Amino acid sequence: MSNKVVKETMSKRLLTGLVVPLSLGAVLAGSSIFVISQTNKNVSLEDKAKSELLGSLLLPNKEEAKIIKKENMEIAESNNKVNLGSCFVPKKELTEIDEHIAKTAWTYYENNYQEKTGLFNAANQYPSTTMWDTGSALAATIAAEDFGIIDDKEFDDKITALIKTLITMDLFKGIAPNKVYNTKTMKMVTYANKVTPDGVGVSVLDLARLVSWLRTLSCKHPKFSHQIDLALKRWNFDTLIKDGRMQSLKRYPETGEIKSFQEGRLGYEQYAAKILEREGHNLNVSSTYNNVDRKDIDIYGITVATDNRTPEEYHSNNSVVSESYIMDAIENGYDDENTPLINNIYQVQKKRWEETGIVTAVSEDNINKKPYFVYNTIFSGGKTWVAKSSKGAILTEHKTVSNKAAIAMSLLYPDDNYSEVLFNKVKSAYDPKKGWYSGIYENGEGYNSSTTANTNGVILSALLYKKYGSMHQICQKCRPSAKSKLLAANNENKNLCESN
Repeated sequence: MSNKVVKETMSKRLLTGLVVPLSLGAVLAGSSIFVISQTNKNVSLEDKAKSELLGSLLLPNKEEAKIIKKENMEIAESNNKVNLGSCFVPKKELTEIDEHIAKTAWTYYENNYQEKTGLFNAANQYPSTTMWDTGSALAATIAAEDFGIIDDKEFDDKITALIKTLITMDLFKGIAPNKVYNTKTMKMVTYANKVTPDGVGVSVLDLARLVSWLRTLSCKHPKFSHQIDLALKRWNFDTLIKDGRMQSLKRYPETGEIKSFQEGRLGYEQYAAKILEREGHNLNVSSTYNNVDRKDIDIYGITVATDNRTPEEYHSNNSVVSESYIMDAIENGYDDENTPLINNIYQVQKKRWEETGIVTAVSEDNINKKPYFVYNTIFSGGKTWVAKSSKGAILTEHKTVSNKAAIAMSLLYPDDNYSEVLFNKVKSAYDPKKGWYSGIYENGEGYNSSTTANTNGVILSALLYKKYGSMHQICQKCRPSAKSKLLAANNENKNLCESN
């Protein structure tokens, strides 16, 4: 074996053996690393000046060279399967049923993509979206690439177009993204999709959901990190956070006046605040479930955490639903504080089924009849198991089993008998040409056939969770581990040199 081949082989072994991104490999190339063979010490050292990459190397024998080649092939194959080496390693493989669920969900996005802007319609064939729904669509796109539903080229094209939009889009008062945009034109609009040059306001909860998946994207596909940072640096959170809480902005079209309101109630508030706290913002009140606004109640003998800020007094919905807890688990991960709360959200819905025979998985959803959006709740306004409009009207005939809640909870609790009940209930609630419906009406009226980016995005992100675990917890370990491996390798090789 030639000296050049040996050097290249040993270099690759060190680089791939560390399992670090290519950008970190460049750091290795600039370092002087000495490798001392413990089994072949009598072989002469090459002239150090001739070493192009690693400094002085001892020549391995033929058997060692074969082992090195085999290891390189195995490592390269492994690294082709995951984007950041040891970071995104599957803990469970998807089943054929999972793949069917995923492909059905992605159908929605195939039908609702706007190539010019990189945005997806929030509701089927309606060219409008929020930052919340953009976060859901980004989660779906990350999942679709990971599951092999779309190829690298399509993925890169979609992500590049989205980031371009985030970097060039008009911001509300130059502060942050408006609550709503037209997906075709990228113009700020009202919720009725009417162009409004001044915008309607900012939702910090919506921004947090998008930030969560932008950071997952940056972690899983670091080639986009710089551009993501450029997009997020455009946003100014100075007026959006106050006294440890999130503050939304609302413009009143009649007067043009802009007012600030504390945003988020127990569940969604903690989900979003934990995301933004990782960005360096002080949200010490909103980021904990154990704050002054929490009130525990008993439902079927199970403790459920609620928010004591009533809509009558604070003019904001405080309903207890499944989605915020599902997303907290999927994205932020389980911890000592949220684990019992998430478990109880699941158990209380299972208990209702056991007591009444009604399969229960409730959340807020678009519906296919007026008023077109309903909160199906565990608890709201002093009552259990009520459906309410955004204005607080009780809508008994609008109760549904939520597909995103049912499928996600079945994936979060795969070993519990109720998970099978949940999936069996909703497994046919989809259109193969449109994606997963929002759900099924409790009263026997059939499918709630509304199809949305959020429903299908939550379902795809739940499948990502099944495969890998919590996105944040993976990424938290991922970046430091790559750096620590590099430093550890340098230190180890340095110590070996000094000892010899």
